Amino acid sequence: MSRRPLLPALLTLLVVTLTGLGLAGPARAQQDAAPVLTSLAADLVQIEGEDVLVATGNVEIFHGDTRLRADSLRYDRATDRIFVAGPITIIDADGTILLADQAELQADLETGLLSGVRLILDRQLQITGAEMARRQGRYSDLRQVAASSCETCEDGRAPLWEIRAKRVVHDEELKQIYFYHARFRIWGVPVFYLPTLRVPDGTEDRVSGFLTPSFYSTTEFGYGLKLPYYYVINEHSDLKLTPYVATDYTTTLEARYRQAFANGNITVDGAVSQDSIEPGKTRGYLFVNGAFRVPYDFSLNFDLETTSDDPYLRDYGYSEKDRLDSAITLLRTREDERIWANVTHYQSLRADTTNEDEYEPVLSGDLRWNHRYQPAALGGWLDTDLIGHFHVRDSDENIIGRDMAQLRGRVDWARDWTGWNGLRMQARTRLNAEAKQITNDDRYPTYQTALIPEAAVTLSWPMISPASDGVSYMLEPVAQFAWSDAGQIRSPNDDSRAVTLDTGNLFRLNRFPGLDRYEDGGRVNLALRWSRQSTDGLTLALTGGRIYRYDDWDIFPDGSGLSGPRSDWLAQVDIDFSNNLALRTLTLLDNDFEPALSQTRLSLTYGDLDLSSSYIWQREDRSSDQTKDLNEIAANLDYQINESWSSELVIRRDYTAKRTNFAELGLAYENECVRVDLFARRRFRATTDVEPTLSYGLSVSLPGFGSNETAARRRRCTS
Repeated sequence: MSRRPLLPALLTLLVVTLTGLGLAGPARAQQDAAPVLTSLAADLVQIEGEDVLVATGNVEIFHGDTRLRADSLRYDRATDRIFVAGPITIIDADGTILLADQAELQADLETGLLSGVRLILDRQLQITGAEMARRQGRYSDLRQVAASSCETCEDGRAPLWEIRAKRVVHDEELKQIYFYHARFRIWGVPVFYLPTLRVPDGTEDRVSGFLTPSFYSTTEFGYGLKLPYYYVINEHSDLKLTPYVATDYTTTLEARYRQAFANGNITVDGAVSQDSIEPGKTRGYLFVNGAFRVPYDFSLNFDLETTSDDPYLRDYGYSEKDRLDSAITLLRTREDERIWANVTHYQSLRADTTNEDEYEPVLSGDLRWNHRYQPAALGGWLDTDLIGHFHVRDSDENIIGRDMAQLRGRVDWARDWTGWNGLRMQARTRLNAEAKQITNDDRYPTYQTALIPEAAVTLSWPMISPASDGVSYMLEPVAQFAWSDAGQIRSPNDDSRAVTLDTGNLFRLNRFPGLDRYEDGGRVNLALRWSRQSTDGLTLALTGGRIYRYDDWDIFPDGSGLSGPRSDWLAQVDIDFSNNLALRTLTLLDNDFEPALSQTRLSLTYGDLDLSSSYIWQREDRSSDQTKDLNEIAANLDYQINESWSSELVIRRDYTAKRTNFAELGLAYENECVRVDLFARRRFRATTDVEPTLSYGLSVSLPGFGSNETAARRRRCTS
């Protein structure tokens, strides 16, 4: 019988061995691919007789991206077996680590036996067994197993959690772990037993299996459990199903479907319920979202939102929306050009309004086509805009069922000059061509057309005073004269009700945000700006301003701060400090210097604290059906208590109604092997409710165990 040379045979066997360990892929695949270099390094390599090769001292085998380290290695060609003495470490390119005391492997690519084994998946989940058998190049079969992603303490203390099992099988091809006779322990105390348990191994983002359960307690449903199941349909789509059952009662099935296409994606979220709130009634909701690239550089986005009844989304915490909007949008943005078209359908969820209300259109559409030019002869920039809009109500009743359609073409030219000693001037002109149709409202003509010119001249003089200590000051008076002739269109105000004087619209040609209103006549807009900047990042800015009108004093509502021949006094303070503090407070004062409106926004980052809050107070305005002062605060606070504990507080308080409309407190504990999230929430199902509803939730996530989460915490023994 012929004998093959020993050393080439060993090198071939090393490839085979690594393949048998499941760390280098099947050998059959290697035959068709480019050859992978295998190398052996050791302090001493000896050949004993004709059949045995022995490598001792710091033995290392490199095969592609896989690395094996051991104390010694012995290959017996007569039995075609490899004996490896440990400690043995095998590290794969995907982060899988295999530790063992010793190994006996066959060279048939499929079988092997290791003792004193620890398998570490994705550097998180550790599976320790007395022995492990390798079979078919894909299965790791361990006996007498303990599994945990917690750090194993040298003093023998039990980890925070672990799973003890008689047998564990890891299927590397399906990315699944199978536990047999599994006992889940917390600090060494058995909590529950399962005869079989299957979970994803956490090394892949998309593997079918059960996800982290969540526990809830609510005023409406009592105690409840959500147990999500994730199913991979194919490489382009997946499905998540989440049953939700509660004691008081609800039977709910939540679902999420996702699919990716070559030119976009789609997501479908929904739920169907039968519960004690609406006995005998099937309730549910459906949200569909999609985004696609379409020809000619356009993007198409759409969303569908519908629900069976107004309070359903709030009852189950799916959304706090008080109005659903289903829309389809087409968008293209190029250099100097933007095209945007949108059609939206509305479904009101407010308890005090209906879709037939005068202020609630059920369907609206918008079109905007903007193009910018820079004409050399005129200088400055020239904008051309085409704007379209329509809205439709369900009712055909006069006034209440008013429908409207409008088309506006606009040409806008503006130019800036800088003159003597920094004096700046801007000239701006605009011409609007309007065509409007109004139906189901006999107070207005059905068809109207008009040409509406607008113009403005703005003068400003920024004066800057630098200082030697790195602090600079700027004082800038600003004056603008603006005029427009808007008396040619008679139109109801459907889209420009929410307007308030602020620094953002102080110098606008038209302060109405929608298409239904223009400012008419002449006015002078005045402001004085002062700011202080320093090299330490602190900026302080003060702005004061007012508007004086020549005519058409009553086009704005009283509470806007813009009505009358003279507007309210505007005072605004801005404070910024690096990225740690941003404070803005705006106040409107009437002619008697009495406050009419106050708004404050605060964003603060200080150490482990992140705070964002807003406060608004507004004097009653009966012209806008506001019969009481508005007095509300909203705040969102995140605080990292220590390395493991974090908290979040969200609150919205209505001081006029003397009630907290929404409050939520969340606590989270996280270390290297567990994350626990708890929350308590207080809210009202509808604006007319007197008693709030309360809900509580708990979820526990075990990184590396049925999850691909990466715990960013330092591994340590749990005290």
